[in-house]
Amino acid sequence: MAAINMSANAMSCRLTAPSLKASKFVGVAVPQAAGGRASFSRGALVTMATLKRSSASMADVAVFQRNPKDSGSTEVQIALCTSRIVNLTEHLKIHKKDFTTQRGLLQVLGQRRRLMNYLQKENPAKFDEVVSTLGIRVKRTI
Repeated sequence: MAAINMSANAMSCRLTAPSLKASKFVGVAVPQAAGGRASFSRGALVTMATLKRSSASMADVAVFQRNPKDSGSTEVQIALCTSRIVNLTEHLKIHKKDFTTQRGLLQVLGQRRRLMNYLQKENPAKFDEVVSTLGIRVKRTI
């Protein structure tokens, strides 16, 4: 137990703790997914179906995976961004003045736009497939 030493002056108070070297931390820190978001491990894409994340959006991600452990290909990243955009849009319909979430939505939209520009340059056929499958509106340049 810790002891409290109080002097005559009430302003000065010192807390003395028992030796911390004698006790050891035995627990193990376990990473946890926050708020129903998809959690990523280095080897595989782990998805969590919750109320916030529809199973349809996770199915869209699974469609674009090149193999079961694929979590970084451009198509998968675009599908994940689209899923986040849908969730953030639903949140903002309820919480109209949540400007922090609005800023986050704009960042995710920008990231998806950059990924889509890259995919359109590298593989136009795959780009068309991703756009049609996910139902993304695209500005067509002539």
